[in-house]
Amino acid sequence: MALYRSMLIYCPDCKEETLMVTDAIYDGFKKTGERTRCAQCGHEFTSDPKTKSKPNLSAKSKGDPLAALFGDAHEEESPELFDVEAETGRLCRRCTHYVLHPFTQRCGLHDREVSATDTCDQFEKKV
Repeated sequence: MALYRSMLIYCPDCKEETLMVTDAIYDGFKKTGERTRCAQCGHEFTSDPKTKSKPNLSAKSKGDPLAALFGDAHEEESPELFDVEAETGRLCRRCTHYVLHPFTQRCGLHDREVSATDTCDQFEKKV
């Protein structure tokens, strides 16, 4: 049973404003119908109930569900928490001495097995 649509309604059973949930009914893998019920008490509606309030979507937010919920505030860029280049700049996978082989990863300078995320003091950037 997959939840795929909901809206605000007045439920006559629990006598509160609540969400109406529409579920798909399946017979094996074939969709045979839909059922509409109250999300709070589970009361099943036989006909499509009247919605108490519909979401007010502007023309800009019709294609973007986050804009409908949060307005234009969600469009701000997320802050950079750390400098990616400084964090990953000296990794072995970016070094000229890093040798990638199908069975292992090796450092050509130290002649030892390494990981792509290892670092060392003799790092030389690939050209």
